[in-house]
Amino acid sequence: MPGGPSWREIEESLSRSLLRGLCWEYEQALRKAPAGLDPQIALRPNILLAEMRKLGTADTETWTIRINAEFAAAQRFDAVRDVFLHEVAHLWASVHPEGRTQADHGPVFRSLCTRLGADPAAARSRESFDAPRGSPRDGRDERLDRLRVKVRKLLSLARSPFPEEARAAAAKASELIARHHLSEIEEGRPREFISRYLCSPARRHPRHVFLIANILQRFFFVEAVWVPAWVVAQGCVGNVPEISGRPHDVELALYVFDFIENTIRRQWDMARGAHGFTGRDYRQFALGVASGFYSQLEEERRRLSERIRAERAAEAGAGRFGGRPCTDLVNVFDPALGAYLRQRYGRLRAIGRPGLALRSSYYAGRKVGREMVLSRGLESHSNASAAPRLPG
Repeated sequence: MPGGPSWREIEESLSRSLLRGLCWEYEQALRKAPAGLDPQIALRPNILLAEMRKLGTADTETWTIRINAEFAAAQRFDAVRDVFLHEVAHLWASVHPEGRTQADHGPVFRSLCTRLGADPAAARSRESFDAPRGSPRDGRDERLDRLRVKVRKLLSLARSPFPEEARAAAAKASELIARHHLSEIEEGRPREFISRYLCSPARRHPRHVFLIANILQRFFFVEAVWVPAWVVAQGCVGNVPEISGRPHDVELALYVFDFIENTIRRQWDMARGAHGFTGRDYRQFALGVASGFYSQLEEERRRLSERIRAERAAEAGAGRFGGRPCTDLVNVFDPALGAYLRQRYGRLRAIGRPGLALRSSYYAGRKVGREMVLSRGLESHSNASAAPRLPG
């Protein structure tokens, strides 16, 4: 009986799929090309995986993009895609009427990066991708640093064995984050935004991933947009939720996603033994956990909204409140982030999911979600060393 494919064959197959995915990304990029560029851009560049020191290079003479092979093998596709689009911007800038006379990272290059949704610094160094996903690479905000320290301490306290103490610490962390964002929006402070894939692309995602994306959008100050994406393992187009927000918000949202996923896997083993669930019940259990956590966070946010409204009413009565109040403290919307989304995605539309007949495993999961407390450093179900860590 013949054996299965060797590791070398699997690696070669994945490399071919990755290159096909980058070709597909170039076709998508052509739809965003500005008018006035040389018709040469319609010619797809040669795309090679190479042993090299840089993450990527663009050769304008041979119309070739090279990607670091070691980097491509070790990183998720969205990181490779960022480097690739960065190099596409270099190629296009070289045939732009004004870009020919500018430096490598001049205004034309940067405007093309914005149009393509590329990071102008994506190919700068390996450290930018070895850092926690979504973390800012440069620039510090002392007020934000102090907030991060407080939130990390509170989420550490949220691991307390005493439920009320743990829940109070997690709620306080959530309140600090919400108040910080309210003040940023009302004061109109300058903000920069980034976008990252929330998880790996797939042809189909389980329902609880849709709900977790909604949780992050509603309560963690990011926006989630479902975008087409290349599925390297299957060599086809799928989709993925891409979250956008300030770097520290994206960083926290990615941590929360990992936290919920690990909680689902850890609690599933106990629920399966206690209730006799089978493998086919897992997806409903996962959906229940996400639904229960959503309900818990919604109640906490409404209570916080009532407290803030009462505080502001008292301050207004005393003539002390002079800021611009947000009209909806439950559903806080950042107009600057909205402008970033319109620039990156254009017109967006809402998507819905059909109803689902709920089973007992859903309600068991919902109970878990209602009692779940977001904390720091939850151990992974399969490998403690792979546990998600709160960045910073």
